[in-house]
Amino acid sequence: MALTSNQQNLIAAVAQNDFRKAKAAAKACLAEDTTQKNRYFVNRYKQMLENEPAFLEIPMNLKGKLIVEDVSGTFKEGRYYLSDREAEMFREIEKMKKVSRKLMELQIPYVNATMLCGEPGTGKTEFGRYVAYKLGLPFCYVNFSQLVDSLMGKTSANLNLIFNYVKQMECVFMLDEVDCIAMKRGKAGDSGPDGELSRTVITLMQEFDSLPNNIIVIGATNRPDKLDPAFMSRFSASHEIKSFSEAESVRMVHRFLDDISFSMPEDRILAICRYERVQRKIMKAVIREISSKLLNSGSIEESQEDTFSEQPK
Repeated sequence: MALTSNQQNLIAAVAQNDFRKAKAAAKACLAEDTTQKNRYFVNRYKQMLENEPAFLEIPMNLKGKLIVEDVSGTFKEGRYYLSDREAEMFREIEKMKKVSRKLMELQIPYVNATMLCGEPGTGKTEFGRYVAYKLGLPFCYVNFSQLVDSLMGKTSANLNLIFNYVKQMECVFMLDEVDCIAMKRGKAGDSGPDGELSRTVITLMQEFDSLPNNIIVIGATNRPDKLDPAFMSRFSASHEIKSFSEAESVRMVHRFLDDISFSMPEDRILAICRYERVQRKIMKAVIREISSKLLNSGSIEESQEDTFSEQPK
């Protein structure tokens, strides 16, 4: 019997290490089987696929070092404001993704890598999650600021574990706070901490160069001046994510409020956007306003009473 189109899609997705497409194709294959014989199998695995956690299970030796997230169920596109500057950057990343497989067939190595620079709170990590969401890819996240102490002494082995795992799937690979581990090197032959740092940077570059074309790398740093020039040269593009203008900040707030069907006086929105400078602080102020309104309206107490009334007596 010939393979169905859904079975063909499943095989292709598995061969290409495309988790998102494989999951969708598996669901479609289960939907095709309406026989009584396989009913238990179909129902069991359909439920497992539907209830799959957003944060995917990874090997024990990588826990605490790497997070892999299925952003299709966690990223709220309706609440995300994309500036014209970041929209242009995304189009460049998307363009290179479309040709990555053809470049591999031609044996042309090219890592689709972008370094994001900017002060804390401007949305560098969230942009990485947006890229993963729009391109239908898992989001693999490493925050080097959380690893640098534990990595010292066995840095190369841990980096090798992380990169080897990531290379098995097509994904967006986010290297956050990368200046913690890819700092400028001193003179050749340095010993002690400086020598360990140099070896770490060399290992990181070697692992980086081994990545296949179909992995999208996004680095993030608040201090591009601290990064090793040889490491920076691995990135095909560098992009500064700036604080929004007042008009952009207002549009960002309106987009968020529209998505949750919540209203706020325009003068209050303007006051927040004029007082706070960066995106993260603006949104925290907005959430505090929302929280105050919920408390003053009594909706919190009402929802709690409803919850208590539903408890068995």
